[in-house]
Amino acid sequence: MTTASSSGSRPRRRPAASVFKAIPLIARGFSLLSPGLAARLFAYLFTRPMRQKLPRHEREWLLQSSGRPLRLASGFLLPLYEWRSSRLAAGVRDEAPLPTILLVHGFGGRAGQMGGFAAPLVAAGYRVVSFDAPAHGAAAGTRSSLPEMLEVTKEVADRLGPLAGVVAHSNGASAVIAALAQGLRADRVALLAPMPDLESYISRLATQIGFSQQVAVLAQDRVERRFDLPFGALKGSTLAAQLSQPALILQDSADKIVPLSEVETLAAAWPGAELQVTAGLGHNRLLRDAGAIAAVAAYFGAPTLR
Repeated sequence: MTTASSSGSRPRRRPAASVFKAIPLIARGFSLLSPGLAARLFAYLFTRPMRQKLPRHEREWLLQSSGRPLRLASGFLLPLYEWRSSRLAAGVRDEAPLPTILLVHGFGGRAGQMGGFAAPLVAAGYRVVSFDAPAHGAAAGTRSSLPEMLEVTKEVADRLGPLAGVVAHSNGASAVIAALAQGLRADRVALLAPMPDLESYISRLATQIGFSQQVAVLAQDRVERRFDLPFGALKGSTLAAQLSQPALILQDSADKIVPLSEVETLAAAWPGAELQVTAGLGHNRLLRDAGAIAAVAAYFGAPTLR
């Protein structure tokens, strides 16, 4: 006989865990029964970043910045964060122009993720600026994609003027590569876990979730038609061949989002690129690893005043 106390001690399965386990079954079922409907669902998921609670260390990094909204040409208000030296000169804060480094987060990320790079770059003499892209962090919106990230990055960089450098992660690094090819002015860049091939990524993601490759192709077509921009036009290794900026590329051998081989191809195609491979950090821990942060700060060194 089961007593009340013993039955009450049984662990209960969390509903969220059950839902996540059911996603591959749902994806496979939709792929078989209605590839077109499955493609609509996958395209929806592919362009909807998940917001996450801001960790304490990221909140502390953001509290060290001064925040303000930046109104884009579209009218959208973009949260902008700026770090610069707080040293006083004759009792007045020094507001003289400083060489600027822009920090660009990836898909599903936020400016706070990039905050670890601010302090060492500010100490070296730079002004450091970051932003929450639409549908990320504190920004409004629910939908995002690489084409949208590209346009926002270009507009922010243009507002800030010629940049001393850019530090970008994942999908944000892909946007920076495309922006450089379209004329973004930056003396040098540091890219962490860049995503060089969006077409390859959507194919891998479909497999991981449980969608068929037919659905991946149909979903890609939907996104391309929406933005009138083929994924092939954003391929990093193709664009890199025409770039002259020096680039530091950090990639972890254990990254499960972006294969090391794709990043090696990107670095080989970029005339001024230096690839450094880490181990055991995966895709996101690069952003808070002391060694990676120090490598980026050392790469930029002391600024050259314009």
